[in-house]
Amino acid sequence: MHKTAQQLRELYLGFFKERGHSLVPSSPLVPLGDPTLLFTTAGMVQFKPLYTAEGELPYRRATTVQKCLRLTDLERVGKTPRHDTFFEMLGNFSFGDYFKEAAIVWAWEFVHLLGMPEERLYASVFNGEGGMPVDDEARKLWVKVGLPESRIVALGRADNFWGPAGGSGPCGPCSEIYYDLGADTPGACGRAECAPGCECPRFMEFWNLVFPQYDAAPDGALNPLRNRGIDTGMGLERLALIVQGQRSIFDTDLFAPLVDRVASLAGLGKAAREERAADLYIVADHLRALCFTVTEGLVPGNEGRGYVLRRLVRRAARRGRSLGLEKPFLAGAVDAVTKTFGEFYPEVAQQRSRIEAVLTREEESFAATFDAGMSRLEKMMAEASGHHKAILPGAEVFALHDTYGFPLDLTQEIAAERGLAVDETGFQVAMEEQRGRSRAASSFETELSGGGAQPWQELTPGSHSEFLGYAEMWAQGIFGRQWRELGEDPREFELTLDRTPFYAESGGQVTDTGQIAGAPDKPTAEVVRVHKEGGAFVHHLRLHSSPGVAFEASAPWDHVLKARGEFLCMAAGGKLSATVDARRTRTRRNHTATHLLHAALRTVLGPHVHQAGSLVAPDRLRFDYSHFEATHPGQLHQIEDMVNAWVLEDLPVTTEVKGLEEARKAGAMALFGEKYGDRVRVVRVAGHAGAPDVSMELCGGTHVSRTGEIGPVVVVSDAAVASGTRRLEALTGEGALHYLRGRSQLVAEVARRLNAREDQLAQRIESLQSEIDALKKREQQRMKEAAMGGAAGGPAGQDGEVNGRHWRILKVEADSVNLLREVGDKTRDSLKSGCAVVAAEVGGKLNVIAVVTDDLVARGLRADSMVKEIVAVAGGSGGGKPHQALAGVKDPSQWAALEKKAREVFELALGNLN
Repeated sequence: MHKTAQQLRELYLGFFKERGHSLVPSSPLVPLGDPTLLFTTAGMVQFKPLYTAEGELPYRRATTVQKCLRLTDLERVGKTPRHDTFFEMLGNFSFGDYFKEAAIVWAWEFVHLLGMPEERLYASVFNGEGGMPVDDEARKLWVKVGLPESRIVALGRADNFWGPAGGSGPCGPCSEIYYDLGADTPGACGRAECAPGCECPRFMEFWNLVFPQYDAAPDGALNPLRNRGIDTGMGLERLALIVQGQRSIFDTDLFAPLVDRVASLAGLGKAAREERAADLYIVADHLRALCFTVTEGLVPGNEGRGYVLRRLVRRAARRGRSLGLEKPFLAGAVDAVTKTFGEFYPEVAQQRSRIEAVLTREEESFAATFDAGMSRLEKMMAEASGHHKAILPGAEVFALHDTYGFPLDLTQEIAAERGLAVDETGFQVAMEEQRGRSRAASSFETELSGGGAQPWQELTPGSHSEFLGYAEMWAQGIFGRQWRELGEDPREFELTLDRTPFYAESGGQVTDTGQIAGAPDKPTAEVVRVHKEGGAFVHHLRLHSSPGVAFEASAPWDHVLKARGEFLCMAAGGKLSATVDARRTRTRRNHTATHLLHAALRTVLGPHVHQAGSLVAPDRLRFDYSHFEATHPGQLHQIEDMVNAWVLEDLPVTTEVKGLEEARKAGAMALFGEKYGDRVRVVRVAGHAGAPDVSMELCGGTHVSRTGEIGPVVVVSDAAVASGTRRLEALTGEGALHYLRGRSQLVAEVARRLNAREDQLAQRIESLQSEIDALKKREQQRMKEAAMGGAAGGPAGQDGEVNGRHWRILKVEADSVNLLREVGDKTRDSLKSGCAVVAAEVGGKLNVIAVVTDDLVARGLRADSMVKEIVAVAGGSGGGKPHQALAGVKDPSQWAALEKKAREVFELALGNLN
């Protein structure tokens, strides 16, 4: 019965291909175009639309080996023989084609093809829990293929019904196939009545046959599904456990090479491996999950999918330390993953160096704070135990997370090992409080639409906020719908309109500004800002007495109130016209440029690049993107050249409103965490002359109609803003031209001052730098010779003798503390027996070295004590060793006081020696 994992994949796909199934590649772990789902968790994710689709389908039968990642059993990984995070799901699917009988017959044929002992196979069917139909059909079909009634178990909704409990949509019963691992399975309950559904590990479910046949209505009615079908899923790891005759998935050829590599890195023998098995299994599991996710372009971060990776790295790193691996080690085991999976997933092997770099960087980052964090956690746990408390305070656990990067589940895991729990509610409260502080610190809305705003007052009834701005920058016959005062100043107020051409700040794009006017010579309003409140576009207005003439602060309020009344009367009568000013043109250039930059970044740096934030303003653009290392200048030049080439091609930019699922299937890129409605706006930059699209993104912003309207694009900066996130800033159009002209003028001015042609500037600067370096070296040598000359005594300082022992006080020129130390050593050597102080101004303060010869150190004189006493008169401080000590004084003008004090200290100290 033994088969390798690769043989199992090939056997399964070949079996169902022979039965008319299309071979469909695994979809990515990151669901295509579905920002609501962290990771692909089952084979059916990519096929969901086919169960309810109308018309012709690309295929009615499909089979896959799907990469999946689930965190639901994260805490059980390593503690049971069958749970993991990343896994491969073998699946066969039907969309309005075959149904239960074929699914059950083929499943039975396949397990027999593998040579599984029939007496160890069991099946479960739905028992009709909750008044739903009992799945007698599936029971009869199992009996028909030869499975005895005694090995068919009826289970409830939790195990054997798939679909939206209490909700609406496709659903149906399912039938699971179990394998009896034997009564001697570690942890088996030993009861005679033990059977599938028991909580013990004896019976292992390895293949789930789902029968989507109902379309649940909101009232609970089960109506027939349009495309009833089949959705099966079999975990490759569990199948390998059975076929390879192992007790645990970690002993199969899917895990064993990884476990061996980690154990080898830790230098564990057989006994230690058995003792630390759970740690080895967790590291191996997390390592392969990380390799597959990083291969798809993800990097550890603080949000969404990135945070999942960060948790996995930190959990694995912590387990590694339990194995004795104190230094970053995960990258050293990546080759075990690439060798194990590289044949079926060549992309993992191709990305090996990048995976190693990402893991090393993240592990090093965590290592820098791990020890300090563990020390704090140890203290927390000791205090809790000392006070006979079983729960760690949530606020303190959050502080551990916030300061040292300890994920909540990592702290919970460590605490559980000591018999302690975590106040998770308190943790969440502390996190929300911090988020609240962050929002308050970064909010710009309080002044304009928050504090001081009065209740809304209706002007006219009807719908509001129809956005015209995609097509128009001017509109007339506008009605005001509601208005409200802002604070006590009647010159400023807010207004909603029935229609508006003004873009409301959102999606990274800044607000439009402009003017709303009525009849000639009547009061007008400057549009300062537009923001969204719910579905309303709220216009923050500043009243003008006439077009372009603002009311002064000193204007009589009765005049202002009268003018505002006139303006609101025009609004109520539908007599307003709205004009967006010219900054919109510059803003939309920058917005389309961000889409081009996103595409260029993904082309040059890799498909792992995703937008992590943006600012689209009229004068500049800012684009935050995920990337795990610095983007070097050559890559930035490639990106800039690529974007400008697309601009020069004058490519068409089109927008289209589509259904969300339709847009995703077309390949439109969505932002993770962004909420989209059923209808979305797709912005597409077409490729040149039939080439693939340059860009296709879901976006609600405003854009140019052709890339040529953007003008030149210049990248002005690129820097890291957080771990795994970089920020690129760029200019377009006139802004880019002004920037380039300024740089050109600067180069011309530098050339004039250096008396060189522009094409010779680099050579001229290099020559000058060499001259400067030579002058610095000569000056340093001169300074050193002069300082060393003073160290031997002479007119540069003060010298004295007490009881045959010498003292010296010296101030020299020095450009570094290291030179000052050298002078101090030379001075001590020249004294034979005695003590000295040598001082120099370095970095704007007075640095003082005190030295004592070895014979006097043996007699109890200490340089550190003397230098502290000397500099104390000038407010200085310092310390060091008995033979040499360093101190500093902020005010160099205090040297005279230091000289006097040093002489007193030396004469007293030497005089007290016999």
